[in-house]
Amino acid sequence: MTRLSSLIILSATAIALASPALAKISVQSAEKLCKTEIGKQHEGAQSVKVDKESTRASNSSFTYLFKVKQADDSTVKLYCTVDRSTDSFSEIKPAE
Repeated sequence: MTRLSSLIILSATAIALASPALAKISVQSAEKLCKTEIGKQHEGAQSVKVDKESTRASNSSFTYLFKVKQADDSTVKLYCTVDRSTDSFSEIKPAE
């Protein structure tokens, strides 16, 4: 009986640890999705760059910090969140 319960525990642990790897969307795909959406919302933007060091991932979402250089040479920082379960961006908000 101990052997069977050990196998069940090992299997459950393996599945739990593999769940982020089973997500449908990748970090790069989510980043592209955000860039596209920011481009739509800020049509006159000269450049849209992601701050790779500020990228955060959880089991449910990816969160990116983007620096958007606008036509008047001003810079705006935006957070973009992508929902991993639906493969779509959930919100874009200004960074404080």
